[in-house]
Amino acid sequence: TLWDVGLKVGHVVRRVTDCVEEANKDMQSKTALIESRLVAGDAGLFAAMEQAVQAKCVTPHVDKYIAARLEDQAERRAKFGDAVTMQEPNIKNGCGGLRDYQNLRWMMHFKLGYRSMKDLEAQKAVSAAEAELLEAAYSFLLRARNELHYQLKRPMDGLTKAVQPKVAWRLGYTNRSPAKRLEAFMGDYYRHARNIYLIVRAIEQRLAITPRPAWQTALGRWVGVHQEQVIDGFRIEDGAINCVSRGVFRDQPRKLMRVFLLMQRHSLRLHPDLAQLIRQSVYLVDRKFRADERVHETFMEILNHPGVVGRVLRRMHELDFLGKYMPEFGRLTCLVQHEFFHQYTVDEHTLVCVEKLDGLWEKKWPDYERYHEVFEEVDRPSTLYLAMLLHDAGKGFESDHHERESARVADHVADRLGLDEAATDSLRLVIRHHLTMVQVAQRRDLEDPQVIRQFAEAMETEENLNLLMLHTLADSLGTADNLWNGFKDTAQWTLFWNTRAHFQRDPDAAQAEEEQREEIEAEVSKLLKGSIPAEEVDAHFEQLPARYFRALPADEIAEDIELVHQFLELQVLHGDRMLEPALAWRRDLDRGYAEAGICTWDRPGLFARVSGVLAACGLNILSAQIFTRGDSMGIDRFCLTDARTGKLPISEQRKEFAQQLKTVLAASEDIELDFSKLPDSGLEYTAVLDEGIPTHIHFDNGASEEFTVLDVESADHVGLLYALSKTLTTLGMVIVLARINTEKGGANDSFYLTDEDGGKIEEPARQQFIESTLRNVITALHEA
Repeated sequence: TLWDVGLKVGHVVRRVTDCVEEANKDMQSKTALIESRLVAGDAGLFAAMEQAVQAKCVTPHVDKYIAARLEDQAERRAKFGDAVTMQEPNIKNGCGGLRDYQNLRWMMHFKLGYRSMKDLEAQKAVSAAEAELLEAAYSFLLRARNELHYQLKRPMDGLTKAVQPKVAWRLGYTNRSPAKRLEAFMGDYYRHARNIYLIVRAIEQRLAITPRPAWQTALGRWVGVHQEQVIDGFRIEDGAINCVSRGVFRDQPRKLMRVFLLMQRHSLRLHPDLAQLIRQSVYLVDRKFRADERVHETFMEILNHPGVVGRVLRRMHELDFLGKYMPEFGRLTCLVQHEFFHQYTVDEHTLVCVEKLDGLWEKKWPDYERYHEVFEEVDRPSTLYLAMLLHDAGKGFESDHHERESARVADHVADRLGLDEAATDSLRLVIRHHLTMVQVAQRRDLEDPQVIRQFAEAMETEENLNLLMLHTLADSLGTADNLWNGFKDTAQWTLFWNTRAHFQRDPDAAQAEEEQREEIEAEVSKLLKGSIPAEEVDAHFEQLPARYFRALPADEIAEDIELVHQFLELQVLHGDRMLEPALAWRRDLDRGYAEAGICTWDRPGLFARVSGVLAACGLNILSAQIFTRGDSMGIDRFCLTDARTGKLPISEQRKEFAQQLKTVLAASEDIELDFSKLPDSGLEYTAVLDEGIPTHIHFDNGASEEFTVLDVESADHVGLLYALSKTLTTLGMVIVLARINTEKGGANDSFYLTDEDGGKIEEPARQQFIESTLRNVITALHEA
């Protein structure tokens, strides 16, 4: 009958002895047998099998089975995302999933002979409140999984973004706003999964503890095999800290904070009994506790030990202590983020970011070891860690600019903690500007003195610059896997060093810049070794603007001069190839991108044509620099990756680009380009909320003395950059520089522009016309 209705049924025929033998060979088989129930058949035979399994498979192998279960669980969690708050959780196998609850039941049976939560509760291994939370969570996950299967018409355990709104609606989350509906449903999911994960893990640790034999305890008294140490009312033994008295926190509530400092200072783990006591004692964290200066001093001391802060704050959060002590953070627990690039809920993102700061201090990642040197210059690490803890606190409120709200919250926290004025100012500034460094580094001309001057004014001091440098990287690393790359890292360091140089600049900066240019010219001549005529070298330095020489090092300037020479040879020696560009490639393995240098005659729409060809060849533009010499030769530099893989372009792509570029630039009219090789961006944000990424277009005439900066934010689309640049050219704009950033379906592009006369675009009516035209182009692309 089960087969007839289409159910998937596993089956096997064995003797009792075979069952025992198979169970002792394979943990999964053993688990299946202890879970077995009599459906039909010989009750006596079934009872004999149960007795044999208990006597020969369970009783002699308790510790071995529990160790294997815990190992299997660790591997499973790592495979399906080692965090409860994944954007697309696996209901069955993920952290806090159904399997975690079931694992607990199986280990209970082996260790204690129990089969239900009521048995555990009777033995005080779990409180009545915890048992109730576990059962409610298990029921919620079962309902969610059943609805998921019903919606998909097939067995699947991954709660993907595409199906979350449907499951939410069917489970009674009927808010008209898709965002609010999803926030409520996933928030409940994460809270239930978190309860399973944390409570089950605490009980697992308790079950996995093997008591020491009596002889070993006695021997330890004589030879010190297991030395015990008592510090401040806590017993330290075998790398774990436990309480001497169950009334320690009731008698001295301050020790709720101090125990975490001891845990950090002595590199200890919390004994399961102590962890349970802390969770049961958080009611002591009241207004008086939160106003206690000695408690604040202990907390700030914890934050002032770089490299070992994240583990302590995470443990505080797991035991519900951190959110109780700092309600501004507690409001973020299981709070869903709607930004399309975020991988975690707000609380998990924050803790991951703190752990990334620890990793930077510990030089955990070779690619980011330079950040450790910046970290060593930080006077008070506690300010940096507190800024990270509160940088998204504003997301707990209704606000369009969470960074401003977060800074306001930080002011209140700083006042409560008794921070001095300098620390408060730095805390507020770093939080207020925690998005600024990424925006400037990725969207502005970092060789423009005005950009650097404005950024330095925002930073106020070198100490704040150091703090924000570290905060920005850790925040990005903690947002999503693969969000950071070599190109972004290079841009951030360029902004950092240019800003630090501004703070340390000689008052006679103009004279210093002229001397530096002369030094660069001498170095370039040395690198070229006479291979290029001196008059060509001199012409290059005379024909290009100052920003060119600020932007490029001597070796890249020398390469450009060789590229110009190659183009000039085409003009002189090959009259039939005068419109053919000169092309050179530089592959930067360390930074993870390739750079294409192009020299050709400058003309209207050149950038649009080149960007269109790059897109048609499946190449993703990270940034573009456009330099025009006084003799109308254009030198364009594009930083590129493969649009599909995110890696360096392969040789076939480079060859195809060279061929197509020759064809397109030689044509008198625009050629229809084929964008089929550019992959679909995959609008993850839209798939979840049934709402498009909003389009924002902004003109900034204050970012540069010479140019208007046009910022365009939109959902990405195949050929978007080509369409935007072509439209700007048609409207009479000259694109001088472009900073391109495309991630997870969102495009953030910035264009440095002038009009055809070299002036800024300042008239409001003209700006409005350009904006409306661009919006129409973007809308047409998305509707096509």
